[in-house]
Amino acid sequence: MRKTFLATITLALMGAVFFLTAQPRGDHARVRLKLVDAATGKNVVGMVRVLDRSGKHVVLPGLYDRMTALTVDNPGVHWYIVPVGGAETTLPRGKLRLEAISGLETGLAALDLDLTAKAPAEVTLKLPFLFRPDELGLVAGNTHLHLRGFSLEKSDEYLRKIPAADNLRVMFISYLLRHKDDESYITNKYPIGDLPQFNATGVLFNNGEEHRHNFKGFGQGYGHVMFLNIKELVQPVSIGPGIMAKGFDDLPLRPGIDNARKQGGTIIWCHNTNGYEDVPSAITGRLDALNVFDGSRTGRFEDNYYRYLNIGLRMPISTGTDWFMYDFARVYAAVKGKLTVASWLNAVKAGRCQATNGPLLSLEVDGRPIGDVFDLKEPKRVTIKASAIGRHPVQRLQLIQNGKVVKTQVAPKQFSGRIEMTYSVRLDSPAWFAVRIDSAARNEFGRTLFAHSSPVYVTFRGKNVFYLDAGVVLLKQVEEGQAAIQAQGRFTSTGAAAKLRVMYDAAAQDLRDRLNARR
Repeated sequence: MRKTFLATITLALMGAVFFLTAQPRGDHARVRLKLVDAATGKNVVGMVRVLDRSGKHVVLPGLYDRMTALTVDNPGVHWYIVPVGGAETTLPRGKLRLEAISGLETGLAALDLDLTAKAPAEVTLKLPFLFRPDELGLVAGNTHLHLRGFSLEKSDEYLRKIPAADNLRVMFISYLLRHKDDESYITNKYPIGDLPQFNATGVLFNNGEEHRHNFKGFGQGYGHVMFLNIKELVQPVSIGPGIMAKGFDDLPLRPGIDNARKQGGTIIWCHNTNGYEDVPSAITGRLDALNVFDGSRTGRFEDNYYRYLNIGLRMPISTGTDWFMYDFARVYAAVKGKLTVASWLNAVKAGRCQATNGPLLSLEVDGRPIGDVFDLKEPKRVTIKASAIGRHPVQRLQLIQNGKVVKTQVAPKQFSGRIEMTYSVRLDSPAWFAVRIDSAARNEFGRTLFAHSSPVYVTFRGKNVFYLDAGVVLLKQVEEGQAAIQAQGRFTSTGAAAKLRVMYDAAAQDLRDRLNARR
């Protein structure tokens, strides 16, 4: 009897302790946060942050931290994901400021809340949408992502929550090898190809490969390329002793690129100008797009993106985030028909795309949209319309013609979220047009804004743009790259070094022939 009584008392005490620890403390209140579309009232996914009266960020237990794995690099950035339908958290008593966004598509919703006395059961923030990609036929994707240092369970959670919260619809992770370090690369644990286990998030996932060469652990080498929508790994994944601590530098990227193309893969050059094999790959038509600012702000649009366009290449622009999703960087692509991984990549390869971590751009040349190609038989005056829309001050919207800024539209001091321009020019020779922003503003993750469209191309009597100075600079880069490879490379024999040199000799001769034909 005594034992039964003691057991009953013990269980009651345990229950009381559990109840008390499960309740918010007296200085906190449990609140459900929900985000809705201000125009329609529909529930939306997004992010929220809470500041106390001193401006200090408030931790939101129960909500997924958008800055997971990024707090060391972004110690002052605090955002938490609010899923569709909302979620509960605890907030401190007192006066608070709540701020919320959804992807790049909305303005900032702000709400001042006083929880000093009574707390509402639910707090709803109404998000004003600035643009709606679906209505414009645009689909957002990230072409370059790796995760490391996670368990598979934690990686699954990251991939299920963050891409969807950022309003991405297509997400590419990729297999990558580096001596010893790759033991922690958790995205290597996923199978190559589509990952249907994430379909319920509303995001299409595909696992590809980053094929690369470095002379040292980091820095220059032959370069890095993404193989997306491949059927199997291209071996070797990483090349050379600089990155793999074994082997030689005999093998260039080209055999791997050709293998991936035979599989039906899409080939995207990484990190803008990084690597020596970019020009030989570009001029032989082996690249489907060029990634800019994927992992860093390395390089400029002028180097080499505009040079490719100025020798008549049609090169779409792309981007991603490399290690973790530290930014909103994405590609908006105009997809035709049903959305699939392949149809999205086809839109990128066709140049119906733009890269941005902030505003959405628009561009029309005589009514032709981004990626279009049209021919003029006679001189004609064309009208160009361009715009940028987003929640951050764009400062300047710039129209690019053949690599030069031909018109700049300065945003008004009271930025309304949209800036636009109209420009008219008489064309009597080939041209390409693109639009970009020039801004020192930073987004919610502290990243400087960028946005750049792929071009609209205008041929003249069937001829493409060709600028001698662009060809000369690219030729010089091929020659300098070849010299650097011969100086830094470790080869099995002089014959292996000579074999690699043939590719650069051919690229140099190709450019010389193009130059001579235009002189």
